[in-house]
Amino acid sequence: MRFRFVVAAAAVMPLSACASWGVLPSTVETTESPFKSYKSAEDAYAQVKPYVTTHRELKARGFDPYATPNIKVLNYLDLVPRFLPQQSMKQEDLDPAVQGCLTARERCTGWLAEPTISSKDRTGNVALDVLGFERETTETGWKASMLLLIQDGVVVYKLWSGTPAVLNVKTEKKPLGPLQDLSGPAAAAISGAVKP
Repeated sequence: MRFRFVVAAAAVMPLSACASWGVLPSTVETTESPFKSYKSAEDAYAQVKPYVTTHRELKARGFDPYATPNIKVLNYLDLVPRFLPQQSMKQEDLDPAVQGCLTARERCTGWLAEPTISSKDRTGNVALDVLGFERETTETGWKASMLLLIQDGVVVYKLWSGTPAVLNVKTEKKPLGPLQDLSGPAAAAISGAVKP
């Protein structure tokens, strides 16, 4: 068994010289939207003018929950916990436009767009990854959140938040490699066999 492991390691070792060959798997996650970059989402948001932009103009610019995927429609009850997450906060502390919209109840609607693009690539040492000793995953991309409050067919308030550049590196190490996940009698037998 120890001989087979050594042979497998020797076969994979040449890959450790370069982890950028595309040998390791990668994943791309996209929340489908008309915005293909952070800047395009930011530009579209900047064109929305409170008390000027109408319901119809929003649709023409890609903010249409009935034609564009992944745009949520929020009623006034959905909006209350977003603007008043704590009991210590009072409605009179909110922006007057938000207060008016919440008071209007059924005439107040929120459209929430959260476009996201995330790419996860295994970027560590190929040999250690394939043999199960160490796995490094790098996540890159961007995400944005745009909330538009619409009252009586006109945008009365807008709110933006986002992360222009996402970079997260996650490293998982397993000192025993493929044997790390074994449990029960098999694990005990193997651990006893590898003891000096």
